[in-house]
Amino acid sequence: MAEDEIEAVAKAFYYVLEGAQDWEREAEVLKKRFRREARAAVEALNEYRNITTSHDIPPLVVARGLGNARELLMHSQEVSVLAVPGCRAFRTILRGPEHTFDGANNPYFGLVGHRDLVGLPVREALPELRGQGYYELLDHVYQTRETFVGRMMRVMVQPKPSAPLEEHIIDFVYRPIEDEAGQVKGLFVEGYDRTEWARA
Repeated sequence: MAEDEIEAVAKAFYYVLEGAQDWEREAEVLKKRFRREARAAVEALNEYRNITTSHDIPPLVVARGLGNARELLMHSQEVSVLAVPGCRAFRTILRGPEHTFDGANNPYFGLVGHRDLVGLPVREALPELRGQGYYELLDHVYQTRETFVGRMMRVMVQPKPSAPLEEHIIDFVYRPIEDEAGQVKGLFVEGYDRTEWARA
């Protein structure tokens, strides 16, 4: 179990608290308590998840640029690798190394809340993901061109401004998008919110 994952989850637990201010300035005894809780949560979740970097899922290749491929990527089942019968996947397209939102569908907005995302880098658009490891995963997939598949992953999001963070359990894929020359242009994100299923 990676200690950086424990630390990320501990921080997420901390920032859910009303009145949470700055993790780095908190007393070490409080941090240890959150780390114990985080370790227990990750150990419990590990029984139900399978995280892989998949060499079997190649990058998506777009011939005429991301803009021209947007409709296909957002709506076609041909690009899906996580089909769940009867469920509509959340999808978004992230452009460039800063992972700037190029488009997102309604299920994605249902997960993160209806906010202005398009044109914003992910770190600015979804600041609550800080410390949860998702920024780093996006960077890794973009740099290595290796598709990432996460199953039953915990994410804390803030769909309403100034509201507490909400826990969701998601299956998702981060998949590189390349041009015909093999240059990475962005990332395709697809997934399903499995929260209700996980809690049943």
